[in-house]
Amino acid sequence: MISLQRYAEFLTRRPWIVLGLVAMLTALVASGIGKLRVHFNLETSLPANHPFVRIDHTIRRQFGGRNTVLVAIVPREGDVWRPEVLEVVRAATMAALRLKDVMGQNVVSLAAPAVRYVEDRGDRIEVEYLMRETPRTAEEIARLRQRVESDPQLRGMLVTPDNRAALLIVDFWDQASGLDLGKEVLTLAEPFRGQPVDFYFTGEPIVALMNEEQSREVGWRIPVTFAVIAAMLLASFRNVQGMFVPMLTATLSTLWGLGLMGHTGIVVDTWNVATPILLIAIAAGHSAQMLKRYTEEVAARGDNRAAVISSTAAIGPVMIAAGSVAALGFASLGLIGVPAITGFGLACAYGIASAVFLEMTFIPALRTLLPPPRNPLPKSVVVERILHVLRFGILYRRGLFVLAGAGAVLLLGAAGVGRIRTYGSTREYMPRDSMARRHLEEIEKHFPGAFTMTILYQGNPGDMERLEVLRHMDGLRAELERNGLVWRTASVVDLVKSLNKTLNPDAQGAYVLPENQETVKQLLFLGASPAFERFVDRSNSKAVLMAYLRDDDSALVGPLVRGAQEWVRQNPAPPGVEVLIAGGAGPTVLAANEHMTYAKIVNIAVILATIYAISSLMMRSPLGGLYVITPIVVAVFLLFGLLGWTGIRLDMGSAAVIAMAAGVGADYAIYFLYRFREERRRAASDAEAMERTLQTSGRAVMFVAGAIGAGFGVMGFSKFLGLHLFGTLMPTAMVLSCLAAISVMPVLILRMRPRFVFEARVLADAVPGEKPRRALLPAGSGVGTGAAEAARDPHP
Repeated sequence: MISLQRYAEFLTRRPWIVLGLVAMLTALVASGIGKLRVHFNLETSLPANHPFVRIDHTIRRQFGGRNTVLVAIVPREGDVWRPEVLEVVRAATMAALRLKDVMGQNVVSLAAPAVRYVEDRGDRIEVEYLMRETPRTAEEIARLRQRVESDPQLRGMLVTPDNRAALLIVDFWDQASGLDLGKEVLTLAEPFRGQPVDFYFTGEPIVALMNEEQSREVGWRIPVTFAVIAAMLLASFRNVQGMFVPMLTATLSTLWGLGLMGHTGIVVDTWNVATPILLIAIAAGHSAQMLKRYTEEVAARGDNRAAVISSTAAIGPVMIAAGSVAALGFASLGLIGVPAITGFGLACAYGIASAVFLEMTFIPALRTLLPPPRNPLPKSVVVERILHVLRFGILYRRGLFVLAGAGAVLLLGAAGVGRIRTYGSTREYMPRDSMARRHLEEIEKHFPGAFTMTILYQGNPGDMERLEVLRHMDGLRAELERNGLVWRTASVVDLVKSLNKTLNPDAQGAYVLPENQETVKQLLFLGASPAFERFVDRSNSKAVLMAYLRDDDSALVGPLVRGAQEWVRQNPAPPGVEVLIAGGAGPTVLAANEHMTYAKIVNIAVILATIYAISSLMMRSPLGGLYVITPIVVAVFLLFGLLGWTGIRLDMGSAAVIAMAAGVGADYAIYFLYRFREERRRAASDAEAMERTLQTSGRAVMFVAGAIGAGFGVMGFSKFLGLHLFGTLMPTAMVLSCLAAISVMPVLILRMRPRFVFEARVLADAVPGEKPRRALLPAGSGVGTGAAEAARDPHP
C-alpha cells in the first residue's frame, strides 16, 4: 500500500510526462491494427486434436469434403425431366468445373464427367457419360431417366426422390477460404436468372457467408454498445467526467487489444469479432470502480491531487487483482486447444490487461490535470431503495431471509439443471431469414440427406480391391442404414455392385458383391473410370464410405458414431486394414460440441481456481478466495438452471458465454469484499461497516453491473443466436453476480466472521497517509462487532 502511495505521488508530480509516454506507447501498440486480417474459417473453430477432426483432415487431403456445396436446381413448375431444365443442369455443371480450386472428380450431377453409366454391349463393357449432351426428345429423356432410376447408386443422388430438383455437388480443395468459395459458388446461378428455375445452396462455404453477415452486424452494434454504456455511466455519476474517463479507458484499451492482436498474428474471425464489445464493457467497468473511489476521496479531502493519490493507493491493488483474474481467466481459454478460442481468449486478455495498465498510469495522471467532478456523490431514489432493502436483508436476523431466498432460487436452478438440453442442429444458429437457413430448408423439402459422415478405410496398395474388405464395408453400410438418421450411403461397393448387375442383368438380386475375388478384379478393370476417384485413391490403399444424414444434431450423430464404432469392434476389419470413424460435417460438429462444451466447463473450473488463488493472495487468507468465488458459483449454477428452464441448449455457444460470465462477474465480489474489510477496520460495528460498504462499493457495483449489462444487452436483439445468447446470458450473469456479491456473500461473512476480515488492525493499515484515530478490537471482544448487535438493531 505504501509503495502504491509513493507510486501515485510520482505519477501526480509528472502528469504530462506520463501522458506523453503512454500516448507514444499507445501509438506504437495501436499500429498493429493495420496488420489485422479477417479470416472466417470453420477449421479454426474445431478442436485440432479430436479424433474425428484428425480423421476428417486425413480424408480431406485425398477425397475432399470440407468445402462441399450442395446445389439444388429447382424448376418453378413441373419436374426436372424437361430439356430446358436439363440444359441448365448441364451448363451449371460445366461452369462448376471451371471454378478455381474445384475438385473435378468430386463434381457430381447428371452431366458431370465423373458420373458414368455402365452398359454391357455384348463383347465389351462401356462406361459412358450419363448425360454427355442435353436430351431433347421425349424418348431421349425417358432413356436418361431410366438409366438413373435403374441404378441404385445414382437413384436419388442426381435427381431428388420427388423429381422436383436436380442436384449438383461441388467440392473444392482447401487452398481458398470458405468465404471466398461461398461467393464463388454463388456465381453459378447468375447466368440463369432469366430461366424458370431457382438455385439453392448449402454447405460450409455458405455458412461462411452468414458469418460475414454476422460480423457486419457486430460492426454497427459496437458504437451502439459504446453509446449505451456511456449513457448509463452518465446517468449513474451525473457528471461528464463520470462518463468520459471510463469510456476513454474503454476506447484506449480496445485499441491496445486490437493492436496487440495484429502484432501477434491473431486474425479477426467469428469468435473474436465481438471482442471490442467485451473490452469496452469490462474496461469501462473497472474504470468506473476506480472513478467511484476517486469521487469519494474528492468529497472527503477537498483536494484533487490528494484524492488521486489516496484512491489510486487504496483501490489499485483491488483493480490489479480483479484485472488479473479476468485476464488470466480469458487467457486460460488457450488450454482448450481450439485455435479460434485461443485467439479470442488472448485478445480479451490483451485488452483487460491494457485497461488495468492504463488505469494505473494514464488515468491518474489525467485526473491530476482535470478539474474534480462537481457532483461527486450522486443519489438515486431507486438505488437508495435497493440499497436499503439489501441492508435490511443482510442485517435482519443475520441475513436469514437472504439465505432462505437464495436457497429457494438455487433449488429452482437445480430443477432447471435437470432439464438441460444438450446439443442440437447447427441450423439453430442460422437466422430464419438468412440465406443459409432458407436455402437449407428448401433443399430439405426435396433432398433429405444434406449432411455427411465419412468413414475412412486405409491399408496397403491394392487392399481396397480385396473382396473381404468390400464385404466389411458393405456390412458397415448396412449397420449405418439401420439408423433412421442415415438417409443413404455411397462407396466403391456401390460401383462394384452396379458393375456386377450390368454383367448379370437377368439374375435376380444381382445388385450384390460378386462371390469371388477374381470377378471383383475383372469388374474393376472393365469398369475403371473417374467415377471411382470419389471413393478410392489411385493406389487402392484408401477408400471412403459416405453416409448422407438427415440432420447434424450432435445428440443424434453421437449415437450413430458410437454404434458404428461398436460394430467395428465386434467385426474387425481384415488384417492390414484400419477403419477410421468418422469425418464429415456431422462428426466434426459433434467433435466441436463435445470438446468445446466439456472444455468450457473445465475452463469455468480453471477460472474459479484462478479467482480463488489471486483473491486468497490478495486477502492473505485461503478463506478469502472461497468468499470471492461463492457469488460466482451461485451465478454460474443459476445460469445452467436458466438453460434448462428456457430450453436454450447446452453447447459450445452457451457454455462459452457462461465461462466468460464467470470471469467478468468476479470483479463485483472482489471489490465489495475488499471494501467491507477496509470499512470494518474503521467502523464501530458490523452495521456501520455494511452501511458504508453498500453506499460506496455496493453502489459502484450496481452502477457497473447495470452499465455492463446494458452494453451487452445491445446484442440481445440480434437475429443471430450466438449474438443473442451473448446479449441475454451476459446481462443475466451480471445481475446474478452483482446480487450474489452484495447480498449472499455479506451474509456469509457476517455469520462466519472470518479472521481475515475481522482481525484487529489500526486505521492507518487500511488508509495510507492518514493518522490512526483508534485501534479496533478483535472480533468477538464484545465492543460493537457482534452479529447480535446488528440483529437487535436492524435499522441503525
